[in-house]
Amino acid sequence: MKYLITIVYILSFFFCQAQFSKYPNKGEKVMRFAVFHGKITNEWSQKVENESHSAFVIDIGNSRSTFGNFKFQSSHRYKILGDVISMLYTEPGYSEKPTPGTPVITSVVGWHNYGISLYSTNYFQLSVGGHLGDYFYGIEGLHESNRKSPENTSGTINYYGGVGPVLFVDLALFDSGLFFHYEGSYAFTFGETPVLPDVQPKILNQMFELRWNNLYLNLEIVNGLNTTGNRIVRRQLGIGISI
Repeated sequence: MKYLITIVYILSFFFCQAQFSKYPNKGEKVMRFAVFHGKITNEWSQKVENESHSAFVIDIGNSRSTFGNFKFQSSHRYKILGDVISMLYTEPGYSEKPTPGTPVITSVVGWHNYGISLYSTNYFQLSVGGHLGDYFYGIEGLHESNRKSPENTSGTINYYGGVGPVLFVDLALFDSGLFFHYEGSYAFTFGETPVLPDVQPKILNQMFELRWNNLYLNLEIVNGLNTTGNRIVRRQLGIGISI
């Protein structure tokens, strides 16, 4: 019991002065622009080699955060424009196809999360809802010279739609105007049928963010949850501004 009291005391010390009333642009839709450094890795399940690709990425999106019980939340992240621009500055360049073996996970119509807050206080809010998006998922075809094992014959990129549940968590940190925001969705995919050993993945799409005034620091992790074939993971860390 004394440990529980200690934990409650510590949390109270951190959050007793924190207020969502200081949140910038609450209830308003804001445009978001960010520069990230991202890395996409093909983590072979039951295979020998791992392949990866990294680049600077431009991200564009918009979001709305509203606080109080049964308030609406939304976010929209658009990937394809920034990913195409990043190809201008990475080998082999915009005029050529990506190097064989390059892993790909991106979107054409974007990743969209919608939620309703179920529990809200002055410093904590929990919201649940739904995710909708699309996913290019796979690797550029491997030439014979790129294969490091005879089992590695899979080199296709498939296109999927994705729907599933999403969880939002918001925290007001201290009395500093600093806020933590989390979005995590579990996407069930549908669409093209992959060629074995690839399988149609489920996708865990997560975003962790620290917000202060109109600035934010963002970590995004999007990964396939398949246990065989190509298992693609996209990680990116960047800084952005909301307008």
